[in-house]
Amino acid sequence: MKKNKLLPLVLSLAVCTFNGAAYAETQPAENVSAESQPSENVSADDANNYEMHMGEIDKDLYELQLEYLSSSPFTARRDMRNYNVHIFKKGKQVHALSMYYGLTFTRATGYNIPRGIAYDSNGVGAGPAMMMRWEKRLSGKLHGSIDFTGSLMFYNKAHPYDGRAYGFLWRLGPRLIWKYDEDNSFSVGYSISHFSNGMRKHNPGYNIAGVSIGLSHEF
Repeated sequence: MKKNKLLPLVLSLAVCTFNGAAYAETQPAENVSAESQPSENVSADDANNYEMHMGEIDKDLYELQLEYLSSSPFTARRDMRNYNVHIFKKGKQVHALSMYYGLTFTRATGYNIPRGIAYDSNGVGAGPAMMMRWEKRLSGKLHGSIDFTGSLMFYNKAHPYDGRAYGFLWRLGPRLIWKYDEDNSFSVGYSISHFSNGMRKHNPGYNIAGVSIGLSHEF
């Protein structure tokens, strides 16, 4: 009789112990889940880092630059102007250094004066471009950068006069960037530029300089 009463009591204690252990195991998971959510008081940067950590796909940043470059008064045998449009997509970034890839479109006007005679050197060109940017925050939303760009250009005719229908356009200069919200920025830059076809013989290149404005957006 005692054995019959003892057996149900042992079974009841075992069931209670098992249920209690199972309930205890579920508590850490619930706590971790609650703690893994970003707090309402965290900053916007912390929230963005949290979303990236949770597997959000990074946005693509595109930049449009409108540029005017012209010859300097010290260029005796060239009188050139470039109206350029650069379209870049941001690629890899390592610390403060970023790589951009895109296209350059240009409308070149002016004259080449190789033998005292002004020859028409107008042309239209386009080609692939690469930009390397070193960027640093200056204050608040204001950033500064040094940009180096190389574009392989193909023209509708020999450019400049007596040259070839292709060449390399190099740019180097500083830029001020105003990042007015998370996805958009406006910039102003100054560049010195060199154009030539890269050949050792018969390479009528020219040097120009000027300003550009830029707009960028993350999609």
